[in-house]
Amino acid sequence: MGLGGGMMGGGMMGGGMWGGHMWSDGGVSGWWLLVGLLGRVLTLLVVVGVGYLIYRALTESDEGIDEAMDELRLAYARGDIDDEEYERRRKTLERDER
Repeated sequence: MGLGGGMMGGGMMGGGMWGGHMWSDGGVSGWWLLVGLLGRVLTLLVVVGVGYLIYRALTESDEGIDEAMDELRLAYARGDIDDEEYERRRKTLERDER
């Protein structure tokens, strides 16, 4: 008799070599369940980590330059610096931004 053996039986999975089951007791060992769970958790962590890095890359800007430019604008608005000083510092900040 070959592996086929008819519609309902015979062969390796239908009552042959392992007593009617693909695995000896019809179940899966606890180690395989743990490995499967660990694989899913690691996959989830990688996906979340990559998503977080993409989010940070898209939302993060040169905050130091923006803060300095904001402070320069405030100083100019308060009258602490004149037009020439404002333009000189603005050009320096824009040059440093690149």
